[in-house]
Amino acid sequence: MTAKPFDLCVRLILFDQHGYVLVLKRSPESKIDPSRWELPGGKIKTDETFDTALKREIQKETGFTVAIHTAAGTAMQETDEFRVINLVMIGTILSGGLSIGKDHCEYRWVGLPEISVLDKADWFTEYFGMYMNAPAPQKE
Repeated sequence: MTAKPFDLCVRLILFDQHGYVLVLKRSPESKIDPSRWELPGGKIKTDETFDTALKREIQKETGFTVAIHTAAGTAMQETDEFRVINLVMIGTILSGGLSIGKDHCEYRWVGLPEISVLDKADWFTEYFGMYMNAPAPQKE
């Protein structure tokens, strides 16, 4: 049995001025994770760096021009064809107005409690559990 090849996607956590995170709902016609919520981003083309790919995908999916600041973790997802690694970054909006692309049908600015109850894409469920849903430190 041959293992599926790896593919790389880049995702971006974008915060608004109130600290809410932008999430997008995939189109019901999507082959992967239809009608489920995710962070904006997408696949890297063979001829581009991951930051160029991320900026391109964010512009296409949200209408925003962004700055990328730091890495925020990874999550993997199995599809019919690939083992997809999602590299999640944190960024800020430089310009533009929100207008979602054809791959998505809805957007929301949400806090962590709302993200926890959304029907998330498989990779986003894994990511949220590992990085965003950590219990608060206990005070002594």
